[in-house]
Amino acid sequence: MLTEERKTIVKTTKLPEYLAYCRSYIWPSIRTAGGQILCVVGGVIGTPKTHLVQMTHFEKFDDLKTSQGAWSTDRSEFIENETVSILQTISSRPKDIIPPEDRRPFYGLRKFYISPSNIKEFVECSQDGIWPRIEKMGASIIGMWTTLSSTTPTEITLLTGYNSLSHWEETRFDSLNLNELSNQIWDREEALRKRRNEITINTSVAFMESVEF
Repeated sequence: MLTEERKTIVKTTKLPEYLAYCRSYIWPSIRTAGGQILCVVGGVIGTPKTHLVQMTHFEKFDDLKTSQGAWSTDRSEFIENETVSILQTISSRPKDIIPPEDRRPFYGLRKFYISPSNIKEFVECSQDGIWPRIEKMGASIIGMWTTLSSTTPTEITLLTGYNSLSHWEETRFDSLNLNELSNQIWDREEALRKRRNEITINTSVAFMESVEF
C-alpha cells in the first residue's frame, strides 16, 4: 500500500480559487482513479496556511500512476512550488478505509529521522507505548509511513488528528495529570517513549488545519 504526500505552496491570493478548482476537477479525478484522499491540510503553526499537504492512499501502484493525470494540467496560475514523495506504510495505520469518526479538524504532521536499522523498533514504541493513551484521549492516528526509497537517515512521517490546538496540547506527555493515569499505562509509555526518543536523530512538527475535500 502506497501513499502520495503532495506538498503544494499556493500563491497568497489564490488559495480559495485553487481549492475550488481542486474540488471541481482534481479530487474527483483522483477518486475515479482509485485514490483515497486521507487528508488535505493547510498550515496553522509551523507553516503558512497557503502551504498545503495532501495525503492520498492507493492500494495499487497502477492506480497511483493513473491518478497523475489529475495533476497534469498547468496550475502555475495558482501555485508557486510543488513537491511529491511516495511513502510506504510501516504500521497498522492507515486503515483500509478511514471512517468519518476518525477524522479531525486539525492534524499534527510530524517528521522523524532515524537509522534505517531502527524502523521496526520505532514503530513498536509508537504503536504499543504512545498511541493507546493519546487515542483514549480522543486523538486519531491516521497513518505512519517511511519513504519508498531507502535513505540514511530514514524519514518517518506520522499524521495524527486532534479536535483543537488545546486538545493537541492536552495529549502531550509532559502536560499529563499523572493522577489520571494508571501506573501500568504510565510506566509502559514512559519506557517506550524514552526509547523512541533515544533512537530519534531529529524531529519536527507542523500543526495544520483540515481543508474540506
